[in-house]
Amino acid sequence: MTKEVYVDAGLIWIGDPCYVMGDNATNRVTDWMDFCDKLHTHEGVSTPLGHGVGVAVSSGYGDGAYPVEIEFNDEGRPSKVTITFIETEDEEHWRSY
Repeated sequence: MTKEVYVDAGLIWIGDPCYVMGDNATNRVTDWMDFCDKLHTHEGVSTPLGHGVGVAVSSGYGDGAYPVEIEFNDEGRPSKVTITFIETEDEEHWRSY
């Protein structure tokens, strides 16, 4: 199955929302600036709220719509998710600028 994820911040967040949303969240952020202040990037990857809480991943060249491939196991449960930020031809296109 293929879906899309839209990026307008130059990154995506992968993590359980229970850890960051709501007043009871153990690693709550109060707003977007609070989240941005905690970002620390290393080769496009950051764990701004602590190890195991979630991962912020750069989308490569910025904003846009990116394909998300979802694979399911024999029970019909999601077993793998792959987000493609840069296709080989996209990378060659951007290098020409």
